[in-house]
Amino acid sequence: MAADTTLSITQVELGLAKYFDLRKNIIVTNVSWGMLLHEADLLILSKSGYLTEVEIKRSWSDFLADFKKTHTHDAPKISWHYYAVPESIVDRCKEKLAEVDNRRKWGLISYADWNGECMPTMVMRPSNHGYHSSDKKLYIEEQLQLARLGAMRVWNQKQKLIDYETIIS
Repeated sequence: MAADTTLSITQVELGLAKYFDLRKNIIVTNVSWGMLLHEADLLILSKSGYLTEVEIKRSWSDFLADFKKTHTHDAPKISWHYYAVPESIVDRCKEKLAEVDNRRKWGLISYADWNGECMPTMVMRPSNHGYHSSDKKLYIEEQLQLARLGAMRVWNQKQKLIDYETIIS
């Protein structure tokens, strides 16, 4: 699968984390076990306790593959859903979403490479954007669980950095 972007997945994740304000929200990558029945590329927990899921796609074929999966991203804990796609395929993605997502459950974010940094731009919000359903607010225990999963990721990343530094030195 050829990517429609030169950005790595890590660069896209970091760009999206900055876009969703990593200083205000808890943002965790690749969450599945311990929280959901499917893997979410990025989960954003707001201060008020609501979850946003972002599925990151690096190519048109990657985007299309999501519609062939047997699982859905319907999870009672998630309030808003977005696809983040390269700027070069955003128009095709909008058309595909209009075709398959008649309730406009999904929003769309495009991203571009700006001197090696990911620059996200909101293209369209899900139809329920801004609507807080009280039954989707995470309990404090669930919020802490997501924070714990995020903290575990930090230590795994630190170990990878040490391993990498050992290899190159």
